Order: sequence, then structure tokens, then C-alpha cells
Amino acid sequence: MIYLNNAATSWPKPPSVTEAVTAALLSEPVSPLRSNLTSADDVVTELRRSLGRLLNIADWQRIFFCSSATDAFNRIVDGLGLGVQKDSSAGECHYEATADNHNSVLRPLANKTCTTPYGRYLPVFLNHCSNVTGQILDVQRFRSLRSCDGDAPSGATPLIILDAAQSAGCIPIDVDGWGVDILVFTGHKSLFGPMGTGGYYVRRGIDLRPSQFGGTGRDSSVIEYGDGDEWEYEVGTQNIPGLAGLKAGVDYVLGRGVENIFHREQELTRWLIGELGAIPKVQLYVAPQGQAAADACCCGQGPVVSFNIGGLHPSDVGYILQNSFDITVRTGLHCAPLVHKRLGTGRYGTVRVSLSDFTTLSDLQALVKAVTEIAGSL
Repeated sequence: MIYLNNAATSWPKPPSVTEAVTAALLSEPVSPLRSNLTSADDVVTELRRSLGRLLNIADWQRIFFCSSATDAFNRIVDGLGLGVQKDSSAGECHYEATADNHNSVLRPLANKTCTTPYGRYLPVFLNHCSNVTGQILDVQRFRSLRSCDGDAPSGATPLIILDAAQSAGCIPIDVDGWGVDILVFTGHKSLFGPMGTGGYYVRRGIDLRPSQFGGTGRDSSVIEYGDGDEWEYEVGTQNIPGLAGLKAGVDYVLGRGVENIFHREQELTRWLIGELGAIPKVQLYVAPQGQAAADACCCGQGPVVSFNIGGLHPSDVGYILQNSFDITVRTGLHCAPLVHKRLGTGRYGTVRVSLSDFTTLSDLQALVKAVTEIAGSL
């Protein structure tokens, strides 16, 4: 099988990931601050430190773990009191979200209730790399060209909240240098971790109220937190086998060098775009170029390419690729409906090809040959 659905979940994983998960399951059960054994503390602490190196977060102690990017965004929306305004007399709930955002952002904002109208923050939700077109957002340029201060109610402070689910591990990220306030990542994509791992970074000083409370293993005498107390964001027993696997995946990326991974995937992606674009009846949906790229604050193409073949439903193309050529892709809206509305593909979506560090040129050559054959049969 040729696997080209890495934007959903990367596969295969580095052997070290499987070994780390297995070792954690075979070892004595441990949990941070709940055992005399120190291995769990070491794994989680070193994972935070490794992610700090990868993402350029000096205050790496402010990286917290949960089950996914979706879990993280729900916690953030809850913690900032964002959502839809149920009581018009209470005032408008202020936040901004670009059309490139995933449903992990859009749905919490659309379905939760705003509890802090005219709050102290104006959150701005940005997607670092589109999971539909592969467009990479120039975060630093976006921030410098567009100040949110004029839109902020009563002088509220803008917060840059960056979705790095598609970029962490395959595109260089500079949290401190870009002035990112909150960053969300998932473990099972380009960080090569197991499913069910992810997390978020919150800059120190941001008033993000936890949406979950429970045992932490720290000061068990405290039941009710008071104003000014240090919030605790990791409650209950953590997924130590999963985090051990994620640490192995992050260490793989650090060992390879994220810049090396980025440049290799860029070369393969550019080759794929050129080849697919030369096939009659193939319509590509990728990052903008030239002035359009400058206008969109786009600074490159991530390892994601969407396309359609004229005359065929994208789901039919995916079915043929899977069952006739043993090539796995993804079809549909990819949980990003507003992107497809902009592209004009909002009814059926696209065929999406996504690469990883383990994708080879021969994999892509096989895909191009298959698409050429499918398009030529129409």
C-alpha cells in the first residue's frame, strides 16, 4: 500500500515510537507525582523540554498535554469564555477566526456559549498550515501588517492563537520570535506520535481558566482554587505510554532536523504539483503564488496538495485509487468547510494527498501514473 494520508495521521511511525510505547506498557505503572518511580516524571518533563526546543518556547514548562488538538481548542475556548452570545443584552463576544480554520476551532466557537463579553482579550485564531491547500501562513508578517488593537473592545489585548496541527514537526515554528500567545499541536501527525496525544502552550500571565478539575498529585489539600492561584491544566492520570511514544517522535524530528524535513517535503510537493498540474482535466487547489500569496500572507506550500478530476466525484477518485491502485488518500471537505466555500468546492470537496518524511518519490510517481490513467479514461 502507498499511504498518502499523513495530514490525517502519519504512517509509518519511526521504529523508536513503537519501542517507546511498548517499553512504557511493559514497565511498572507510573504517573507523574503519584509514584515513587521517577520514569514518568522524566518522560513528561523531557517531552516538554524537547517540544520547547522544536517550537522555540523558552518557557517550556508552560506546555501542557491532552488527548488531541480538538481537545486543546475546546479547553481554550472554554477557558477564555468564548462562543455564541445567548443573551444580547450582555454584549457581543469578541474573537476573530480566519476562514482557513479547522472544525476543531470553528465548532467550539459556534456551539459553546460566550461567558465573557467585552473581556480583557481579543483572541485571533490562525491556522499555520491549511490541511486543504497546504498554504503556510507567514505569522510574523500577518501580525506586523494587521494590528487588532483598533478592533479590540475597551482596549482588550489581542491574543494570537496558532493552530500548528499540520505544521508542528514538518515546518519550522518560532513561538517566541513570532509572539504567539497560545499554540496548539497534535501528536499523531508530523510529530509521529500515537493517536490520542496532543497539547497546547499558554504564555505565562494569560488568564485561561481550566475547563477540567481533578487530581494532579501536587497539593491534594486544595479543593477550591482562589483568584490568583496558579491554574493546573493537567488533571487525572496521563497517557504515559502515548506521551512516551510522542517523545520518541519529537526526538526523531529533532534528530533529523525540522528544516531538513521541511526542505525535503517541499521538493517532493513542488514536483507533485508540477506533474499533477500537467495532466488534462486535473484541477489543483494549492497555496497561492505571486501577489496573491503576498496578499494572503502566504510564505510557502506545506506537504498537502488537493485536486479534482473534471467529471468525477472526488470520493469516486479516492475509491478507484484505493481499490485499483492500492493508494490511500483522503476525499471530502477535510473538516474545513470554509476553505472549500472559498475554493468553490463546498459541495463535494477535493481529493487530498499529504506527505510525510517517509514518503518517497516512487510513491508520488505511482500516484501521478494512476491519476493520469484515471483522467485519460474520461
